Amino acid sequence: MKHIAVIGGGASGLSAAIAAAECGAQVTVLERLPRVGKKILLTGNGRCNLGTRDYAPEQFAARFHGSFSAARNLLAEFDADAYFRRFGLLTRTDSAGRMYPYSNTAASVLDALRFAAEQRGVEFRCGMQVTDLRRKGDVWQIICGNTSVSADAVIAAAGGSAAPACGTDGNLLPVLQKLGHSIVPALPALCPVPTDAARVKPLAGMRVQAAVTAMLHGKALKTERGEVQFTAGALSGICVFNLSRLAAIHGSDMELSLDLLPDLDAAQAADYLRMLMQQRGHLAGNELLTGVLPRRVGETLLKQICGKISGEAHTLLRAGADIQRLCTLLKDWRFPVAGTAAFTQAQVTAGGVSGRSLRNDLSSRIVPELYFCGELIDIDGDCGGYNLMWAWCSGDFAGRRACGCNSAQLRSR
Repeated sequence: MKHIAVIGGGASGLSAAIAAAECGAQVTVLERLPRVGKKILLTGNGRCNLGTRDYAPEQFAARFHGSFSAARNLLAEFDADAYFRRFGLLTRTDSAGRMYPYSNTAASVLDALRFAAEQRGVEFRCGMQVTDLRRKGDVWQIICGNTSVSADAVIAAAGGSAAPACGTDGNLLPVLQKLGHSIVPALPALCPVPTDAARVKPLAGMRVQAAVTAMLHGKALKTERGEVQFTAGALSGICVFNLSRLAAIHGSDMELSLDLLPDLDAAQAADYLRMLMQQRGHLAGNELLTGVLPRRVGETLLKQICGKISGEAHTLLRAGADIQRLCTLLKDWRFPVAGTAAFTQAQVTAGGVSGRSLRNDLSSRIVPELYFCGELIDIDGDCGGYNLMWAWCSGDFAGRRACGCNSAQLRSR
């Protein structure tokens, strides 16, 4: 019986362990924390957004990022609902296509995976932090401090560097690099984007609907639409999270542009402002934009144009040029990127083991009997269940490939 060691008891590691055990292997999961699956419990604000129905293979380049392009074909064949139904877990889908456990609690997902692994004879060894990997003949020696574990094959599922409190701090990447694998530097993704604190601190706690565009040297890289949240030193919200990877890569060369009237083009926005001036020009300036924006946000915009907010609107915006400047600001409010968020704020990692070091079946091109899955690989997705979908999918596939077990054989078990 082939012995497979899975490094990491998170989403992809548990999926890999289950698949390998179903294919007849003896499986040991090495987890550095006292229990497996801690990060699963935190996903989706404790609800676990375990996948999405709003995905088709032609969307791969828009929703997933990184150097392992073969992930497209793997994801095309994966059905998260069917996967979890095998373990007795039902799912429900919201209006945006996001999939959640029917119970609406992440603990149900972890329980389903843990029960499935235990029923298939998977051994969990917790408190085991891997510090080195050595290949001796046809056997792997996995070094965990003063302890060594032998295995015929290894599946690396130790995650990236995001959420280090969950045991994922990138500690396995130097070990894999020492073996000869190319590593794309890890960067925080799906996180707030730091900006000029002086500009956003007065708006802390405010939320606006906007189209947000990542701008690099005047070129639009990507646009996301949704709710933007202002914090004391950053912009946040799902639409910003989906641009945070670009912010981490380009740093201070990039800006975020907020279109606060995304349903109006520039001419329509200008017409709207002229109408407002006719209707509300006699009111205090801070009343001008309350029909479309929270008062504090409107005041901030007006102050940026006029230098003050006291006085009637028509005295603050005296010329057509002032109205045009306000219109421009409403359609293109710029915020500079100022540094990078901490990994403690990130949901996932951009970077990891380069796709150049992997074969399409998730095996290493460098050494035999070593497989990879999940966030450890240089591939990350947008918000909305994409990253967990990749975790289950890649873990399941890596577990089967490590055993030489194909899909038909797995279904027969």
